[in-house]
Amino acid sequence: GFWSVVLFYWTVLVVTVFHSIFQGQNGTAGRDEEETRRHTADSGPDGTTVCFLVVYFFALVAGSLLWAFAGVHWVHPLQLYQVQLFGVEMLVACTALFVAAHVNMGENWSPEPEAKEQHQLVTHGVFRWARHPMYAVFLYAAIGALLATLNWLIAWCVSGFVVMTLSRIETEELILIRLFGARYLEYRQRVPALGPGPWCCFGFDKDVPP
Repeated sequence: GFWSVVLFYWTVLVVTVFHSIFQGQNGTAGRDEEETRRHTADSGPDGTTVCFLVVYFFALVAGSLLWAFAGVHWVHPLQLYQVQLFGVEMLVACTALFVAAHVNMGENWSPEPEAKEQHQLVTHGVFRWARHPMYAVFLYAAIGALLATLNWLIAWCVSGFVVMTLSRIETEELILIRLFGARYLEYRQRVPALGPGPWCCFGFDKDVPP
């Protein structure tokens, strides 16, 4: 189970680095500075995110100390083969979907929320089911990591990454609405932010104020 977690996050790192290098070499990394600055100037972390990060850090330290001094059974109290196998399968699927999202985005991908100089609205491939499929993959991968390892500390470790990526959605939505207007709003009505499931409770699909 642990190695499936390593495989997923190693793939994330390698694909992200490769895509960044590829964009730099073929000249598609340029961004619209004015449009990007308009929506990111005041997009720092809100109070809720800051509070979570504080709790996240201290819980991670406490869990690591517990693991080191009290033993692994405090963070990995049981083994259930069927559950862990299902978690591994989830992570393998997430790995494939992450690569698919990068392929679908092509030159429109960016490592941070920004408007590209030649930005296009991507609605094909995995974007037919989720407006932000890459972030949905990270969410499902965190669940998969918990099931694959049955180690709450490992799951807690990757949850911080999930929160940081989800916090980017609001800024990205504002940029896309500004760039594509009615086209994006119509797409937004049809396709949920994180795909099918209970994720509407996060509020990413609520109506945009005029």
